[in-house]
Amino acid sequence: MKTLLFTILCFSLMGVTHSQVWLDNTCPIEKETSSEDYTSAKSNNLLTLVINQEGKLLMNGIEKEGISEIQFKEAVYQFLTNPNKDKTKADSPKQAIVALGSYGEHDAYELILKYVREVYLYAWDTSAEEKYETFYADLGCKQRKKIRNRDFPYNVIELNSEDDTKKPSFSPGVPPFAGDVIDN
Repeated sequence: MKTLLFTILCFSLMGVTHSQVWLDNTCPIEKETSSEDYTSAKSNNLLTLVINQEGKLLMNGIEKEGISEIQFKEAVYQFLTNPNKDKTKADSPKQAIVALGSYGEHDAYELILKYVREVYLYAWDTSAEEKYETFYADLGCKQRKKIRNRDFPYNVIELNSEDDTKKPSFSPGVPPFAGDVIDN
């Protein structure tokens, strides 16, 4: 019970301190998760978060209507760390991949991305406190890189990002459908 309260308190404090900041742009994350990494990973190492046409969150295909911010962050953190060695969660944080997608444009997508980043910041802060007895943000780039590479690599792939870079085709045929239908 104490652990749960501590986790809730930490997530709340982290939400306040990091709510508008994604890192500080001083130490870029060099490694990007590719679509090949995503498709070749074992299913238990994948956490797929999709915003459907109705704007509702699906976690690995299961609708999570009414899930609170804290419950969501705890679920993502549990997936990454897998303290109970559950076979449906990641084997290790190094192998965990979080995939984000959306059918159409929804404000919830940016919010979910922000929450996932806050979970990673919490994991990095926890690891930094254990190893260096300081916050992750206070570390130099080399120490940050060690934490990211050894403990919690940022394996997040945005599934929609590839569609945004494609140019429209001028060839005849049916135009691509992105799934953003607006009812009249």
